[in-house]
Amino acid sequence: MAEVQALAGKRMVSYFRLLKNATKEKAEIVPLEGDSSISFKRNSKSTTTKSGNISTSAGLTTKIDQTFYEGINKVSDEFYDAVLNDEVVEYWLVNLDRVNNKGQFWAIYARAKVTEDKPSFKADSTAERSPKMEVIGTPRRGYLTLSDYDQDMLAYAFRGIGQITGTAKEDGTDGGGLAYENNADPSNDTVPTEKNSSSESHTTQGGHD
Repeated sequence: MAEVQALAGKRMVSYFRLLKNATKEKAEIVPLEGDSSISFKRNSKSTTTKSGNISTSAGLTTKIDQTFYEGINKVSDEFYDAVLNDEVVEYWLVNLDRVNNKGQFWAIYARAKVTEDKPSFKADSTAERSPKMEVIGTPRRGYLTLSDYDQDMLAYAFRGIGQITGTAKEDGTDGGGLAYENNADPSNDTVPTEKNSSSESHTTQGGHD
């Protein structure tokens, strides 16, 4: 039997868009995201008869809770638009650790109304938002494709401190860098010698004479 792979909560990221903008722009990741959760609830009622109990199920109720840190960005402003203007939103929970054989990522998709948004502006911490959403109908599951840009934002490559000239290669060498995983033998790393340090110090001091 294959080992069950645990999925990390931090690898479930959220995307958001006003439904009315679906034909005009792509969905955007919720920036500075904290926690996100989705809850499914279906009430049932049991009626006693002479022949036994009869169970009747009610409709599905789905709610989404999202937290993120306040920032100057489009998604943050549109969460305000959604609750103040009673807008329908599109919302995706994307699992970055679960892909199909086409390289697409597993996701839950829902259309919802933002029913509450509770900004918190504490004096000793970063401003935080806690919108709550009620899903319209039944959420759908499927697989979606993330652009190279989105994947780079979520799993970016190492870069050196040098200037990036031309198109970034995103292979760990940009800016004069070398990604750790690309180093053939990290065991050859050394501590700079005292001689080199003294020489550099002498040169620097000599420049002030």
